[in-house]
Amino acid sequence: MIRTLAVNCAPILVCSKDDGKTAAETASDVMVMGAVQASCEFSLLFSQQHHVDLSLNTLDDALNRFHQKKGIFREQKLSKSAKTKVDDLLAKESYLLRKQKIHKIRAAMEALVYRAEMVSTTKCRQFQVRLNRARQVATNWSDADPQRAIERLEHEIHQVTPAERKLFDTLFLNHEQQLLQEVGTEATGPRSIFAINLALRKASTEEEAYGAANMTADMRLQFENRLSDAEAEATTWSLADSERVTNQLEREIYGITSNEQMRFKKEFSLHFIEFDAWWETIGIQVLRKTIEQCVIHFGYPKMHLVSHISESIRRMGSGDNFTTDISERLHMANMKQA
Repeated sequence: MIRTLAVNCAPILVCSKDDGKTAAETASDVMVMGAVQASCEFSLLFSQQHHVDLSLNTLDDALNRFHQKKGIFREQKLSKSAKTKVDDLLAKESYLLRKQKIHKIRAAMEALVYRAEMVSTTKCRQFQVRLNRARQVATNWSDADPQRAIERLEHEIHQVTPAERKLFDTLFLNHEQQLLQEVGTEATGPRSIFAINLALRKASTEEEAYGAANMTADMRLQFENRLSDAEAEATTWSLADSERVTNQLEREIYGITSNEQMRFKKEFSLHFIEFDAWWETIGIQVLRKTIEQCVIHFGYPKMHLVSHISESIRRMGSGDNFTTDISERLHMANMKQA
């Protein structure tokens, strides 16, 4: 009786499978009866005219129990908008979740190979702080660093002496102050007339102070390229740098040997390969299914709207004798008038 009732009352149940049995017939009694009971409780609570926190919490509980019985419902095809949303969430959640799982695997391997007392919470925190500090120092180019790089490249490429550099600074400062007096504080953006005029005056000042023969177009281009390369090199921490500092800090803070580090890398690589294989075949699919269930709510608009009923009652109050017949009859009346 319950199985027949479930199929009749819930048309989104699978009516037929390959073996000729319905989902209600293959599902357990607990699942079918639980879904029907939660649905009836939800409908009864929703029909009340007045709600309090207790009734709304019970309403939410019934809805959650109903959604947990999704195993007796057939899977729905995703619409384009829902698929896009699922893909976006999957890309974000999978990256974060995968990163967390790798971190847990690494922590477990460190405790196993390096011994738990070696990698205590205090030492782990100290290691991370010092690693972050080393990375920040390695990728931070202070104001003095580019200035030193500029002076070195000018000396190498444009053959500039300290006296010529001092002359240029004096002349360009005068030009900059004069130009600011002419235009005031207006239009000082990178594409403004002020910026264009300032670049022209800087070029002419360079030719005057350093000599036009040393400021050809090829030399300017070479200077810009080498300055860009120097900045990229100074602000980039390679994987080799990261591994070198990590190994150094592990030996210093955890008190381990190079042989232990080699053993850790070997065993961690094997666990990482196993995790990657599991993630690609099972982990990512489980996460996608979880996200799809949160996004589509069986794939029916009415089933999705149900999840917002409790929130709507809290914001706007209980529905006044609300039924789905209202919208259906309005649609019929509008169609007749049309």
